[in-house]
Amino acid sequence: MSLVAEDVRVRYGGRRPLADVLLRRPSPGSFAVDGVRLSLAKGSVVALVGESGSGKSTLARCMARVQDLTGGRVSVDGVDVATLRGRDLKAFRRRVQMIFQDPYESLSPRQRVRDIVAEGLAVHGVPRAEREERVRAALTAVGLTPVESFLDRRPFELSGGQRQRVAIAGGLVLDPDYLIADEPVSMLDVSVRASVLKLLDDLRESRELGVLLITHDLATAVHVADHVAVMHGGRIVEQGPASQVTREPAHPYTRALLAATPALDRG
Repeated sequence: MSLVAEDVRVRYGGRRPLADVLLRRPSPGSFAVDGVRLSLAKGSVVALVGESGSGKSTLARCMARVQDLTGGRVSVDGVDVATLRGRDLKAFRRRVQMIFQDPYESLSPRQRVRDIVAEGLAVHGVPRAEREERVRAALTAVGLTPVESFLDRRPFELSGGQRQRVAIAGGLVLDPDYLIADEPVSMLDVSVRASVLKLLDDLRESRELGVLLITHDLATAVHVADHVAVMHGGRIVEQGPASQVTREPAHPYTRALLAATPALDRG
């Protein structure tokens, strides 16, 4: 079972000259993602690494089907997700969950933790009687215990690490097969980053969860990922087992990322 991007391309149009508009010439635009192939299997952690503007978040949104493609396709277990409609699309939304970079922005300040985590259950028609138990199980899974002390809190009453754990719980409550985590620790203090990354790794093992970890930090990638893909200028310039990419980088951009990462353990 796998979630696969095949020759994915996403082009954003730029401002068109008046002559092109009058003559109806197509705008060349620019590719944010240009011919990318990436595969995520259940039970694995794949790190997609690159600087801001490299296209990694755009690719992540494509794989979650929240971004339209210009070309190529994204498939889950061999089925093109662009063809999914109705119940099949809803099932895909349950199987592939996404958590976002900034827990300060992605969580509604008006909602309590119980409602934030239960939102996906409501959308997918889970009976109200079942929601409380599943919310409690998700909060326990992400280490927010005792659960009773968190259920009725609002985001402003939580630390940054706790907020990100709530966001992860909101993704896990539907028991997905794949979790796409877009810079999940970049807004957190260094002291809590390791615990959140360990949480993702533990969930991968306990739930056979496939995790796509989007990050600009190669040190973060190598400590939790099985496979690393390095993205630059809309393309994946290098990918392979995490230890191989960090010990024997083949592309100059990967070597530059390594040089900018102090005291990286390449073992």
